[in-house]
Amino acid sequence: MQPPSSTQTADPAAQAAPPTATGNGGEARFAFSATGAASGGRGQFLLGILLFLCVAGIFLRTTADDFITYDDPVYVTKNTHVTGGLTWANVRWAFSTTEASNWHPLTWLSHMTDCQLFGLHPWGHHLTNVLLHALNALLLFVVLRRMTGAVWRSLFVAALFGLHPLHVESVAWAAERKDVLSTAFLMLTLWAYARRVELARAGRPGAGIFYGWALLFFALGLMCKPMLVTLPCVLLLLDYWPLNRWDGASTLARWALLAEKIPFFVLSAAASAVTLFAQGRGGTVASIEDYPWPVRLANALIAYCRYLGKCFVPAKLAVFYPYFATQPPLWETLLAGVLLAGITAAAVVLIRRRPYLLVGWLWFAGTLVPVIGLIQIGGQSMADRYSYVPLIGVFIMAAWAAGDAAAAWPHRLPILGLAAGAIVAGLAVLTSRQLGYWKDGISLFRHAVAVTENNWVAHANLAATLSKSSASGAGAEFQETMRILSAFAETYDRKGVELERTPGRSLEAIKEFRTAVRILPVLAEPHYNLGTALAKIPGRLPEAIEEFRTAVRLKPGFAEAHYNLGAALAGTPGGQAEAVTEYETVIRLKPDSFDAHFRLGLLLSGIPGRESKSIAEYQAAIRLKPDSYEAHFNLGLVLAGISGRKAEALGQFEAALQAKPDLEQAREMIARLRAAPQ
Repeated sequence: MQPPSSTQTADPAAQAAPPTATGNGGEARFAFSATGAASGGRGQFLLGILLFLCVAGIFLRTTADDFITYDDPVYVTKNTHVTGGLTWANVRWAFSTTEASNWHPLTWLSHMTDCQLFGLHPWGHHLTNVLLHALNALLLFVVLRRMTGAVWRSLFVAALFGLHPLHVESVAWAAERKDVLSTAFLMLTLWAYARRVELARAGRPGAGIFYGWALLFFALGLMCKPMLVTLPCVLLLLDYWPLNRWDGASTLARWALLAEKIPFFVLSAAASAVTLFAQGRGGTVASIEDYPWPVRLANALIAYCRYLGKCFVPAKLAVFYPYFATQPPLWETLLAGVLLAGITAAAVVLIRRRPYLLVGWLWFAGTLVPVIGLIQIGGQSMADRYSYVPLIGVFIMAAWAAGDAAAAWPHRLPILGLAAGAIVAGLAVLTSRQLGYWKDGISLFRHAVAVTENNWVAHANLAATLSKSSASGAGAEFQETMRILSAFAETYDRKGVELERTPGRSLEAIKEFRTAVRILPVLAEPHYNLGTALAKIPGRLPEAIEEFRTAVRLKPGFAEAHYNLGAALAGTPGGQAEAVTEYETVIRLKPDSFDAHFRLGLLLSGIPGRESKSIAEYQAAIRLKPDSYEAHFNLGLVLAGISGRKAEALGQFEAALQAKPDLEQAREMIARLRAAPQ
C-alpha cells in the first residue's frame, strides 16, 4: 500500500468514526479538532516545560556520578573507536560493527559525539542521558495529549514515566544511552503518526509527508536499539484507541489499516534479522542447553509479574537480576500464568467501556516480548531498563482507569490532583534514593548484592571496582563470585552424573555437563565428566580427549582425568607415547593404582623394546592385586616372548588359572609352552 499523498484524505476510517467527546472524568476520550490543537495551548506549553524541568532536576545529580565497570568500558571508556570521537573512520566503524552483540550505529555515534564534546569526563555523558530522558517525558505528554485531548491524564502518565525509579537504570547508566535515544525516536514516530492521522481525518494536505516522517523516525530508532521492533503493533493498538480508526470501519478499511503498517513491519523484520545475526555472532544468544524452553517460559511468565510488582512497589532494584539456577516451582509458574491470563481476560471483557485497559495491557505485554527471555540474551532473568517503554502501557491503564472511576465523585478534580501529586512526589523521592546508588560502582554493586541472591555479576563487578580503588575486599568478592558460579555449575554437573547412570540418557547427561562447563569453564570436574560421557559414544573420542586435556590442565593433580586421557589416547593412532606419559603421571600421583600399572604394562607390551618396563608394571600391579588373573595372564604373555623366561611364563599362566579356573586361554598357553622344544 502506498503512503497517502499530501493531497488525499487517506485515513480509511476517516468517515467511519467522527470525533465525539464522551465523559472521561471531565476530559475527552478523543479530542482531535480540525487543527489538532486543544484549548489552553499556552498553559499546556508551560505544563510541558515544568514537566521537563522537574524530571531533569531530579536526575541532574547523575552528572556527579562516575562510569562503572559493567558495560561502560565496552560502550565508552575502553572503546578506542568511541573515544576517538567523530572521524570518518569511526563513523564507518559504527555502521559496520556488531560490537556489543548489536547493530546500533546511532548509539555509537551518540557516544562518539559525547567524547568529542566532553572527552572522558563522566558528567557530560550523564547530562546527555538526563536531557534525553526529560525530553522523552515531554514528548510522551505531547503525544498523549494530541491523541486523546486529555491534558491532565497525559501529564500524569508522562510524570510517572519521567520519575519512576525503574527508569533510573536507563538514565544513570552511561552505557544505556540506547534506551533514552531510541525512545526519543519512538516518541517522534508516534507524534508524526498521530499528526498524519489527524490530517488525513480532516482531509487536509500533508498526511503523506508525516507518514514518511513516522517511517524515518522509526528507522532511526531501530538504529539506536532494536527493542523497538514491536512498534508497528503499538500503532495498530493506537488505531483502536485512542485514535478510534476501527469503530464503524468496514472490513476493507480495517485491512487497509494493517496494510499501511507493512513498511513498518518490513523494517522490524530487517532489524530483527540483523540483531539475531549480531547477537549470535557475539555469543550472547543462549542455547537450549543453557536455558531449556520450559525454563525460559517459566522465567518469562514470572518476569512479567515481577515487572508489574516493581512498577507498583519499586523496591529492591538492582543493576543485574541473576537467572535462577534451576527451573522454578511449578506452582509459581502456574500462578504467574493465571494472574496474567486473568488481567488479559478482564481487559477483553471491558474493551467496549474501557478500551484503554486492553490497549495499555497489550502495549506492556507486547513491547516486552523481545526481551522477556523467550530468546534468552545474556544471563539476566529481567532488567529494569527493559521496562523503559513497556511501563507506559501500565501508566496509561492506571491514569485513565482512575479518572473514569472517579467520574461521579463530587470535587473529584481536587481529590485526583492531590492523589496524583502525592504519587508523583513519592516516586520522585524513591527515584532520588535509587539514584544515590549509582554514584559509583562500589555503591551500585554493593546495593545489588544486598537486594539479590547469588548475584555473581554484582560480586564480580564489585571485586573489579574495589581492586581499582583503595578500598579492601576485592579478594573476598572474587571468591564469592567463584563460589556462586561453582554452585551453579556443580548443580548441572550433578544432574549430568545422575543421568549418566541411567541407561539410555547419555545425550541428556552431555547437555548438562556442557551447561556446567559454560557457566564456569575453570572447573575441572565438569570437563572430566563430559569427556567420560563422550568417550562412550562411537566417533566422539577426539572430543573426549580435548575435555580430558582441559581437565588435567585446570587440575594437574586430577589422577582420574589423567587416567581417562591415557585410556583415550591409547585407543587413537599415534597416541601411545602420550598415553604412556599420562599413565606414568597417574602412578606418580597414586602409586597404589592397580589400573594404572596394569594399563601401562599392557600398553608397553605392544611397543618394541619396552618389554622390561612392561614386566615391571605388571609385577607392580600383581603386588597390588595378587588375585588378578588378567595381570598374571598378560605378564605371562610378555615373558613367553622372551628367550629363557619360559619357566616364569608358565608360573604366571598357572597363577592366572588358579585365580580363574575356567580361563581356557591360560590352559592353552600352558599346553603350548610345555609342548615346545627346550
